[in-house]
Amino acid sequence: MIKISKSNNTPQTLLDKGIAGKIRLCQEYNLAPLDYTSRQNISNKKLKKLVIDNSIYGDTTVKEQLITDQNEKCCFCEAKFTATSYGDVEHFRPKKAYKKDRKLIYPGYYWLSYDWNNLLFSCEKCNRSFKKNEFPLLDDETRVNNHNEAHNLSDEKHTLINPIAENPEHFIKFNQHIPVAIDNNERGTTSIKTFGLDRAELNNDRLEYLNGLKIFKKISDIDDNNEERIIHAMATFEMSRTEIIEFIKTAKNLYENAAKKENRFTNMVRSNFLDLIKN
Repeated sequence: MIKISKSNNTPQTLLDKGIAGKIRLCQEYNLAPLDYTSRQNISNKKLKKLVIDNSIYGDTTVKEQLITDQNEKCCFCEAKFTATSYGDVEHFRPKKAYKKDRKLIYPGYYWLSYDWNNLLFSCEKCNRSFKKNEFPLLDDETRVNNHNEAHNLSDEKHTLINPIAENPEHFIKFNQHIPVAIDNNERGTTSIKTFGLDRAELNNDRLEYLNGLKIFKKISDIDDNNEERIIHAMATFEMSRTEIIEFIKTAKNLYENAAKKENRFTNMVRSNFLDLIKN
C-alpha cells in the first residue's frame, strides 16, 4: 500500500445522482431507525435493508477516475490487473453492514455509499475474499452508527489504514517481498491480515518482480565505458555491442523508475532499494 492522491475532480454522477441517493437513504432511515438496526434478540433476517444503487457508485466515470488516480493499481495490494480483471469500486467504510465479532451489524455507513472520499479501486481478490465488510475500530465506542452522528466521523479510531487519508508506508514495510508491520504496530498488522497482503500468490508475484529488479540493478551498474565489462556482458548475454549498450540503458531506466507511484508494488520497491526513494 502507498498513499493515494485522490483527484478533486469528483465524478458528476456522484454530485447529481449520488447526493439525491444519499438524501433518499437518510430519509428512509429516519422514518423508522429500528427497522434497519441490528440489536439483541432480533435476527438480521427480520430487518429492513436500505437499498443502495450500485449503478451510481459503480458508474463508468467513477471507476475510470479511480483507476486514473490510483495509476491502475489496487488500492491495497498495488497489483496492476486491469488487463485480465474488471476490479471493484471499494467502500473503505462498508456501505451496507460492518462485521463485529464475526457477525454483520446493520446498518453500515449507508450515507457514504456515494461519497467520493469513501471510494477506492480494488482488485477483486483483496475486496471480495479479504476486506469484505471488515471495519474494526481500536475503540468501538467511537463508532458512528448512522448519518445523524456523521459529524463525529473524524473521531472514529479505525484500525485499518486509509490510503486516501494517511501514508501506509508509516505502518507497513517489506522484508524482501513479505509485508511486515513496522515495529509490530497494531494498525499495520491488522491491515496486512484484513486486506490479505501476505497471501501466498501475491507474495510469489512480488518475489518474481523483486528478483527482476535485482537483475536490472546489476545490469544498470555496468559502466558502458568499461571495455572489459562490456565484453564480459556481451559474452554473458550473447548480445552484440549495440544490443548490450541498449540493454544496459533499458535496465537502468526500469530500475531507476521502479519506486515511482505509478509502478506496481511501490512500497515493496522502496523498502528494498533505499537509493530509489528520492525518485
